[in-house]
Amino acid sequence: MKWHQTLAVLAMILGLTTACNYNRPDEPAPQSGQDLIEKLKPTHTVAQLKALYPGSPLTIAEDVIVSATMASDDTEGNLYRTCYIQDETGGLELKLSLGNLSTIYPQGSKIYLRTRGMTLGRYADHINLGYRSLDPKYETAFFPEKLVPEVLFFVKSGSIEPRSLSISGVSPQYAGTLVRIEGVQFLESELNQTYAAPDDRKSQGYVNRTLVDRTGKTIIVRTSSYAKFAGRKLPQGSGSITAILSYFRDTPQLLLLRESDAKMSAARF
Repeated sequence: MKWHQTLAVLAMILGLTTACNYNRPDEPAPQSGQDLIEKLKPTHTVAQLKALYPGSPLTIAEDVIVSATMASDDTEGNLYRTCYIQDETGGLELKLSLGNLSTIYPQGSKIYLRTRGMTLGRYADHINLGYRSLDPKYETAFFPEKLVPEVLFFVKSGSIEPRSLSISGVSPQYAGTLVRIEGVQFLESELNQTYAAPDDRKSQGYVNRTLVDRTGKTIIVRTSSYAKFAGRKLPQGSGSITAILSYFRDTPQLLLLRESDAKMSAARF
């Protein structure tokens, strides 16, 4: 092929390439996670989000965005595919099909929750947030693992201070939040028991133990038999316990996140 023919072919190829790209807009550069976080603007508090629940399951169609703190920690296994967030107005359980949540969203970290596509529902008379459920026994299911990064955003590391309460001060207004119950000990009848039943997980997935205060008031400590500390014996002394306060209907229960959060080295009363 002569040189002038070669130039003609190259010109034709260049023309075709130009034609293919004609009127095609440049593809936007991918946004970093931080870029997206900076564009999110909180619209609701936790309490306002829960108030959207109409009495039956609601899948949120708009960008309802909440700024909150991660209240829970799943590193010791007493929570699985569940976490709790809180702000100054209250706490909320999130049902997420993602294990080891605390490696991405550590306790105390600041998060944004973008709830579009998530479903508000009720279980045992208390509102939670997850995914639409096909099972009529439950109003919510676990939100798909691959979609979790689209709704829950880590903003920055931080810390969280539990609310200090007595058993008599426990109230549904603190449900889903981190609390510290002062002046308690496990019942004497339970002292040689373990937190849960790791050798009998199939029949005893969760085990309830009971704390008592000086006035005789009691509260349940509920532990998964899959928790890392499930087979450890209950502490013998008195003191405090830091845990997530949850409710089953009218019954308050404490979800101990780490064995070390039960600080009961003082003498029994």
